[in-house]
Parts: sequence; C-alpha cells; structure tokens
Amino acid sequence: MSCYICLRGHDAHKLPFLCPMDARNQIYSDRIKHAQLLVENEGLRSHINTLIGGAEAVDAGKAAQTLADDGTTQILESADRVRQQIRDAKEDIRQRRAALSTRRSQLAAASHGDSDRRSKDQRDVEKSTQMFNFRWSQSAEDMAVTRAFLCREAVKLYGLKRTRKGASGRYEYLLGRLPIIDLRDMEAQTPEAISTSLAHISHILMLIAHYLAVRLPAEITLPHRDYPRPTIFNLAGSYHHGRTSFPGTPSATTILNETQQTSSQHLPTPRPLYIDKPLRQFAKENSAAFSFFLEGVTLLAYNIAWLCCSQGVSIGDKSSFDDISNMGKNLHSLLVSSSLQGPTLANAANDDRPGTSNKDEVTPSWIGRYSHGTAFYALAGADGTELVRTFKLPSPMKLADKLKKKILGEASAPDWELLEDDAWKVDDAAGVEPGKELPANGSQPLKSESRGWMKVKSR
Repeated sequence: MSCYICLRGHDAHKLPFLCPMDARNQIYSDRIKHAQLLVENEGLRSHINTLIGGAEAVDAGKAAQTLADDGTTQILESADRVRQQIRDAKEDIRQRRAALSTRRSQLAAASHGDSDRRSKDQRDVEKSTQMFNFRWSQSAEDMAVTRAFLCREAVKLYGLKRTRKGASGRYEYLLGRLPIIDLRDMEAQTPEAISTSLAHISHILMLIAHYLAVRLPAEITLPHRDYPRPTIFNLAGSYHHGRTSFPGTPSATTILNETQQTSSQHLPTPRPLYIDKPLRQFAKENSAAFSFFLEGVTLLAYNIAWLCCSQGVSIGDKSSFDDISNMGKNLHSLLVSSSLQGPTLANAANDDRPGTSNKDEVTPSWIGRYSHGTAFYALAGADGTELVRTFKLPSPMKLADKLKKKILGEASAPDWELLEDDAWKVDDAAGVEPGKELPANGSQPLKSESRGWMKVKSR
C-alpha cells in the first residue's frame, strides 16, 4: 500500500515513517489481530452465556448419569451375587449328591442284614414277652397256692369234717363240731341248731371269700355292733346300698309283718340267717319272715355253689335242687377235697378218704386262681365273665320256691302231731300210761321237759 501523501510504498525496514499513512500501515496488522481477538472474544462470550443459561439441564444430566451409573453398579453387583449363589447352589447340590450317594451305599450295606436283625429283634421281644408272661403266671400260681393254703388252714381251725352217719352210709358234714344243715332236712333240726350252723357257714364262707379275693353274688353281713345276727342280701340289693333295715329292727318291723310302707320299699332288706322258732310254727305265725328266711338260706347255698363253680369244683348237677341244697357236701368239696391239695397231693387225699370216686379230684387245682382281686385270672375280665356264664345255676328265688313247697308240702299231711303236756291229762285220767304205748310202736319214751309229746295218729 503506498502513502497517499509521499506516494511511496511502505517498507518497514528500509523506509521510516514519514507520514500518518505510514504509521497507519505500520499498525494495520495489529489492528486486524485485535479485531480477530474481539470477534473470538465475542464468540466466546456468547458461548459462555449460552452455557451459563443451561446449568439446570446440565445438573439433570449429571444426576441422570449418576443414577445410571449407580443402577449399572447395582446390576453388576446383583449379577455377581447371582453368579455366586449359582456357584454355591451347584456346590451344595454336589455335596448333597455325594451325601445321598454315601447314604445309598450305607443303606444298601445295612439292608443286606436287615431281615436278620428284624428277626432277631422280634425273637428277643417274643422271648421277653414269654418270660414276662411266665413270671406273671408263676406269680398268679403262687398267689393261688397261698390262697389255697390260707383256706386250708382256716378249714383246719374250723374243723370241717365228713363222717358216715349210722348204717345208712350217708355222709354227715361237721363244722365246729356241729352238723351242717341240709336244706332238704332242715325241718328236722331245732332253731338253735339251724341258727348256729348258718352262723358258722356264713363266717367260714366270708373268710374263704376274703382269702380267695372273690366277691360273692349275694352279700353276707356278719354279726356286728349294730346287729348281732348274720344276714344276707338278695342279688339285686348286694354291694350297692346305703342305709339298711335289718330284720327285727324298728325300721323293718312292718316288712316282717307283711305291711310294707312305700317310704321303705326302696331300701334293700337283708334276709335273716337265723330263726327263733320251729319252721312250721314260724311259717304259721309270720309267713313273710318265713319266706325271707327261706330266701336267705337258699341265697347262702347259692353263694356256696357259685363259689365252687368259680374255683373249678364240681357240685354235681348244677340245675338240681338237691345238689345245691347240700351245703356241707359243697363246702367239703371246695375246701377239703383233693382239688384244694393240688394234683401232687391227690393220692394222699384219696388214701385219707376211701370210697370217694369224684372225677374232678384228679383234675388240676383251680382253687385260688379266679378272683376279683387279680388281673391274671380276673373274674371281672372277659375270660372270667365267660366263665361265670357257663355256671348256669338256677335262680335263688326258684330254689326258695322249691324249698318252701317242700317244707309246706310235708307239713300239710304229717304222720304225727305234736301235743303239749296238758293234752295227755285226759288219757291219764282214763288210766292210760303213754309211756307203755310208745315201746309197742318201736319208739323210745320221750322226756317231759321237751316241747311236747309225739303221738302217732291212727290211720
């Protein structure tokens, strides 16, 4: 560019500034650079202003980036955990498979002799059970032997014996040196003999039932403080009663006089096992008390027969009135026969009592086995109940009716009559001596202190 004043070109090295143009030319390049810098500065200012105006978007972007980074980190950590769990699960599966394999091998090894071990264990259990049952049965047998021994000693103390009566060959049974009454021949006995015999029978029967731990079907009440006589309850009123009206007491007077009151009908009335008057006189004066007495003695005989059946002792025909009524024979069969002594003493018992041919004496002893006090031979159990059902004894009421018919039937048409001493005054006044007529009839003279004279009727 030339100067418009001096018209020469500018040369910065050779020519100095001669005019303002030269000076302007001298600084022109710097001005261009300054302008460029200003333009760049303005551009930068605009860019900076633009950036400063969008800071919130930048922060949001940064937050989103941070969240994305955190999510990525969590995903990676979760993936790492899942991979670790997969590795742990695979390791656990491997260990379980190894354990199952070991158990299978052990089970296979154990099953190889399992049947033998089971058989051995079963044999051991069966053997121990058999030993227990054997010891239990031995204890029950020892208990039965002990009971039989106690019964035997009680019989020895009471003196239960059997003797032959005269030339008839019939047996007479004694208890406490007194004859045991037979219900069939009870009419020929005195009231004192009947009452004493029944008292002895009741006492020995209760003692034997206590030793054998047997509850008799008909409850017997021995003499006690409130009542001095033995009594017996019927089957329905035994063992489940409270207050009792004993015969002869004020509460039972109306019952014995056939005028029962409705207020006392629910109370069980024990049957007396004693009498104070001869049977015929007793039947005429008080038929209700007479019926009660007959029911009582038949209940006593029923108890004896039932006890014999429960201990395996035969009484003959169980449905026969004669076999059940013979209480002495049944007591002797129960307490003195060879079945009580046991099979080993059967021969000795037969030697002591010749002439007996009872087939039950050679059977094993049952005395003391079945009772209500043990669990092995329990009369209250299923076997005991089945055994009781096989007794098939007649009802005590039927036995009492038969006994009443027998006594009253014989009393309806007697071959002789009983007279008081005053009845012979007429014969004495006529000069007849009764002591001379009696030997002609084959009888012995009777004493005057008896209850009366016996005069044979003319037929």
